[in-house]
Order: sequence, then C-alpha cells, then structure tokens
Amino acid sequence: MAGTTILSLNHQAMENQLENRRIISFYFLYLKWELFFPPRLENLLTWIVLVYRPLFLEITLLINKISFLRLFQILWATSSQFHKTEDEIRAEYQLVANAQQNPKFFAPIYERYYDSIFIFVDRRIDEEDVTAEITSLVFYKCLKNIKKFQFTGVPFSAWLFRIAINEINLFFRSQKNHPRAVSLKQNHVEDLFFEINPGHVEVDKSQLVVKLLETLDPEELQFLELRFFEGRSFKEMGFLLELTEVNAKIKTYRILKKLKKVAESQLQ
Repeated sequence: MAGTTILSLNHQAMENQLENRRIISFYFLYLKWELFFPPRLENLLTWIVLVYRPLFLEITLLINKISFLRLFQILWATSSQFHKTEDEIRAEYQLVANAQQNPKFFAPIYERYYDSIFIFVDRRIDEEDVTAEITSLVFYKCLKNIKKFQFTGVPFSAWLFRIAINEINLFFRSQKNHPRAVSLKQNHVEDLFFEINPGHVEVDKSQLVVKLLETLDPEELQFLELRFFEGRSFKEMGFLLELTEVNAKIKTYRILKKLKKVAESQLQ
C-alpha cells in the first residue's frame, strides 16, 4: 500500500458529469451482459461516446427496436433517488423483485443507485477512470447475482454497497502501490476529534486528525469512514463488513482508543 491520501470533500465537478457517465455506463452494462465487454474496453468506448454524443444519439434513435437501447433512452429522462424510509424500502423491494423476474427491469435500480455507488467508490479511489471501472463491475455483479438477493429488512442498497466494498478491497489488494484516499469535511474532523478527545489542548484539529488517519491501515480506515464520515449505524456497518453489530461496534471503538493513544503521544 502506497499510503493514504487525505482529500477535502469537493465532488461538485465530478457530480456534474455523473449523468452522462451513468447513462453511458448503463448502455455498456447491457452490452457486457450480452457480449462480456472487458471493463477497459468499456472505458475507451465511453470516451468515444462522450466525444461523439450527438452522433451516438442519432444512431440510438435509428436502432431503438433493440430492448436495452429503449431502456437506455428511458434513463435519459429519469432522476436518481436514495431510499431510507420503510415505505421506500418496500417500494425498492418491488423493483428488485421485478428485476429478479426479468433483467430488463434492472434499469430503475441502476438509475437509482449509480450516482451514490460512484461517489462512494470515488471517495476511496480518487481516480475517475478506475472509479468508473469499479462501479461498472459492482452493477454487473449485482445484475448477475440479483436472483440470489433475499429481502431481510435491510435495504437493497446496503447489498450494493457491500459489493462495492468488496470490489474496492480487491482493487487495493491487486494494486498495492495505489494510495488509499479518504475524503473529509470539516464536520468529519470535528466529530472524530470529539470521539478521540485528546484533552484540553490548543491544537490544529484538522492537522491532527489527518496525521492520525495516516497511521491507520485501510481496514481500520473503513470503520471510521462508515461510522463517522458517512453516519452509518453499527447494524449497517456489520452488514456491509460481514460482521455482527456488536463486533462492528467493538472494532470501531478499539480503533478510536488506538488513535487516542497516538494523539496523546504526539501532543506530549
């Protein structure tokens, strides 16, 4: 592992490009489903489509009798949402049930979660092409294995994020020299500093938190990201990391205890 890169959280420019990426990536997801396109070829074709988008749209209109292209066009006019309430989870379950019956109904799931998965991955990778490739793999594996999903009260989105975490971990295992990014907002610094509580000392909180995060390995970083930077419950963390809720809580507070000791030693 090459180390940790701490980023200020400013994804506005990237988010402005997500609509094009989401639509085009969905198009290639269905091509991959039928033709097994390799991910790097997909990135090249995505660039070509972005550059020649007007021509691409004309071609799409000419061959719109193909089912996945009709779905592709439908995506152009829809907006993404993120489910949190029980009613929304039940509605989400119906979308999943439809997709389990027929892959052509996967489009609403893809549209709903592409942006959130892309941003989740990018905050840890900080390289747009790699992020796009991993996001594509997440949805391909979701589509491939969606019939295995069983509703147990946990949002379907949590299953998607679990796939994303596994793909991120696989990437870093295979690319040991790629730096692990951590994206921070000021409130993340404040929350983590409060939890560490190094005592009543005058210190630059941001500088201290960055130094402390750089002492952690990627697995330890993952716990703090999920809990303090993304506000997830210990129950959800347990599901995402394939742990019990109790173990997720225990490991998180062990990491905080470790950081507190490091902070105290640095401030002496």
